[in-house]
Amino acid sequence: MLYLVFSGKIKNGMATEFYEKIAAVSQKLTREHDKAAVYQWHKNQDDPHLFYLNEQWNSVEDLHSHFETLYKAFGPAKPTERLPASILAYLDEATVNFYDAI
Repeated sequence: MLYLVFSGKIKNGMATEFYEKIAAVSQKLTREHDKAAVYQWHKNQDDPHLFYLNEQWNSVEDLHSHFETLYKAFGPAKPTERLPASILAYLDEATVNFYDAI
């Protein structure tokens, strides 16, 4: 099982659009097309520009398949990035961390 958290800070004035066009759409597509054990977006209660996405995948292959779903929906990634450029364009900061279950 792969456990990861994608977190970041949305650019000023773009939070509502991010949650509608990125978070909601990616969650719907992931539930319909991918094999995520968990895929859940979280918005900070005090600052809607801060978020995290909790993801759990059964295999690396399932995660890679998910990226293909994202590319179909949101377009390609830049050569040095993994996420589609159109997603990263909303963000001032972005971090992905992998975790081990204990």
